[in-house]
Amino acid sequence: MLKAPWAHLQQPVPASDWWNLGLLFVGILLFIVIAEFIRKTLRWPQEHTRKLVHIAVGLLMFFAPMLLHSAVPLVAMSIFFTISNYVGMKKGWFKGMESDRPSLGTTLYPLAFLILLLFFWEHDKFIIITAMMILALGDAIAAFVGESVSHPHRYRLIDEPKSLEGSAAMFVSSALIVLGMLLWGPFRSAYPPVDLASAVTYAVLVGLVATAAEALSFRGSDNITVPLFSAIILRDLVTHSPQDNAQLIIGTILALLVAYGAYKAKALNPSGMVATFLVGTIIFGFGGWKWAVPILTFFVLSSFLSKVGSHIKQRFDLVFEKNSQRDYGQVIANGGVATALMLWFKFTGNPNTYAFYLAALAAATADTWATEIGVFSPFKPRAIHTFKPVEPGTSGGVTLLGLSGSFMGAAILTVSGLPFVASGTIITFPWVLTIIVAGFLSSIVDSLLGATVQIQYQCPVCQKITEKTVHCNGTSTTPVRGHRWINNDMVNFLSTVSAIIFAGIGFALIR
Repeated sequence: MLKAPWAHLQQPVPASDWWNLGLLFVGILLFIVIAEFIRKTLRWPQEHTRKLVHIAVGLLMFFAPMLLHSAVPLVAMSIFFTISNYVGMKKGWFKGMESDRPSLGTTLYPLAFLILLLFFWEHDKFIIITAMMILALGDAIAAFVGESVSHPHRYRLIDEPKSLEGSAAMFVSSALIVLGMLLWGPFRSAYPPVDLASAVTYAVLVGLVATAAEALSFRGSDNITVPLFSAIILRDLVTHSPQDNAQLIIGTILALLVAYGAYKAKALNPSGMVATFLVGTIIFGFGGWKWAVPILTFFVLSSFLSKVGSHIKQRFDLVFEKNSQRDYGQVIANGGVATALMLWFKFTGNPNTYAFYLAALAAATADTWATEIGVFSPFKPRAIHTFKPVEPGTSGGVTLLGLSGSFMGAAILTVSGLPFVASGTIITFPWVLTIIVAGFLSSIVDSLLGATVQIQYQCPVCQKITEKTVHCNGTSTTPVRGHRWINNDMVNFLSTVSAIIFAGIGFALIR
C-alpha cells in the first residue's frame, strides 16, 4: 500500500543540507541568468533557452536526493520557485526560461517536484529521480525532434499542435531513461531486483503513459502530468514482483484496447481516446475487475445510448457544446473523480472508498442518461429552477422521461458494482439506495448549475441560445449569462463531486 511519508518533514535537518541547498539554489539561479543572457545577447529563440533551463534544472534535481538527507530544504526551495516563477511569468521577468506561448510550465515544474518530495522522499528517492529525468530529458528530446523534422506529421489533441515524430521520441527516450535507471540508477537497491525482460516491460509501460500524458498536455501541463503519472506507475511496478505486476500490465493493455476501440467506434475523439487510456490504466491496472466493471458499464451503455436515435439528436447539435464523440474534457469530468478515488484507495486502503467510487460513477451515469433519454420526451422540458417551459436542449431543462432515465442509470451503475463488494461487507437496502439517490441528486445539481451559472451564448445570426462559442457558419457567439469558466464539463465535474457529498451525508444518516 502506498502511503504519504509526511513524518519525515518533522525530523531535524542537518546543517550540511542547508549548505548543499544553497549550492543547488545558486546553480538554478545561475542557469536562469545564463539563459536570459543568451536570449538577449546571442538572440537565441526563447523556446531554446527555455529548454536549456528545463534540462539543466532537471539534471540538478538528479543529484539533489543524493546530496541531502532531509526533504525539508528541497520542499522550501520548491515552494519558493513555484511562487516566484508564477509571479515572474505574470511580470515578464526572465523570459529566457519562459515559453514563447501562454504556458504555466515554469510554475508547474517545481510544483511537480514538490509533490514528488512529499509523497516519495522517505522510501522512494529512486522514483523522484527517474520521474524528473523523464520530464527534463524525455520532454526536451521530444520537443527537439518535433521541431527539427522538416515535414513533421502534425496532430492536435487539445489546443497545441504535436508531431508523431516528437511523440515517438518522447516514448523512446522515456523508456530508455526508465530502463537505464532500473538497471543502474541510484537507490535502485531499495527494491526487489528485476530481470532484463521485466525491466524492458516496465520501461515500455511507463514510456507509454508518459507519452500519453505529454500528448494530452496544454499550456505546460505536461510539466506536472508527465512526472506524476510516471512516478505512480513506476512506483507500483518496482515495489511488486513480476507476477504481482501482471494486473497492472494487463490493465494497461485493456485500457489501450478499450480506448482505441471506442475511438474506432466514434464514441471518442482523439483527445478522449488518450484521456481514456490514462484513466483506464489507473483504474484497470490498480483496481482490477472490481473497479473496472462499473466504469466500463457507464462507458459502454452510455456510448450505446448516445448512438440511439441519432437522427433525432441531430437537431441538438447546434445547441449542445459537445457531440456524441466524447473528448478529454468529458472523460475527465465524468471519470476524473472516480480516478482520484481509485488513487485515494491506493494510498490509504480505506475500504469505504469503493462506495464513494460507485456514487461518483452513478452521478456520471445519471447525468448522461438524463440527457440521452430525455431528448425523446414528447413534452417540452421545464426549467428546473422556475418550472416554466423551455425549448428542448436548454441547459437546466428537465423532463419526467429524463429524470426517470437519470434514476435508472444511477441504479444500473450501482448494481454493476455490488458483486465486487468486499466479502464480509453487509449490503443493506439503505446502503444501496444511498448510492443510487446520491447519483440521482447529483443530476439535479447538474441541471441547477446548468440553469443558473453555466455559460450560455447567443448566436447573432439565428438568435438561438447555445452552449457553443461558434454557431451559424462559424459565427462567433456572444455570452448572455453565466460564467465563462463554468462550461458543460465543469458542471459535470461539480455535479459528480456533489454525489460524493450526498453519499457521505447518506452513509452518516444510516449508521
